[in-house]
Amino acid sequence: LSMLVLQALVALLLGGLYGPWGTGMLVAGVLLGVAGCAYALASGRLAARLVMAVAGMFLVALNIQLSMGMPEMHFAVFVFLAFLLAYRDWRPVLAGALAVAVHHVLFDRLQAAGLPVFCLRAPDFGQIVIHAVFVVVQTGVELVMAVRMERDARESAELRALCALDAEGGLSLQA
Repeated sequence: LSMLVLQALVALLLGGLYGPWGTGMLVAGVLLGVAGCAYALASGRLAARLVMAVAGMFLVALNIQLSMGMPEMHFAVFVFLAFLLAYRDWRPVLAGALAVAVHHVLFDRLQAAGLPVFCLRAPDFGQIVIHAVFVVVQTGVELVMAVRMERDARESAELRALCALDAEGGLSLQA
């Protein structure tokens, strides 16, 4: 949630720099509201993790839009994907990657049709495919990492539960 707040602050800054300040504030507020509700109502559950992943990628998309497709804003896709590893769950990583993939294809085609939306500075489906390849590679690596991290965390918790100190400070192995 704190990463989403940071992205919302970036949206406010970009809105102020590039003009559509109200749009940035409104969309960021809605996304933060949805994420905040998910956090409050379902914290720790899969539903909350998925909402956070998608809302975070939509905030990245908002920042790309507000910057009128500035290439540097696309780095946030990879940064946010990396932050999703904190969940130690492959599903938010995949949800975030799918959300940004749909955004990129949709906004590129809408931009090509002449609508005032941005993915890149100018529509270019070839560049969208190149971006997608990088996202697929990072997502693939992160899916493997997330599965391993979850397994390691589960094994560590099981080991802590099996090995406990008794009342006198001695090791007590429980079966």
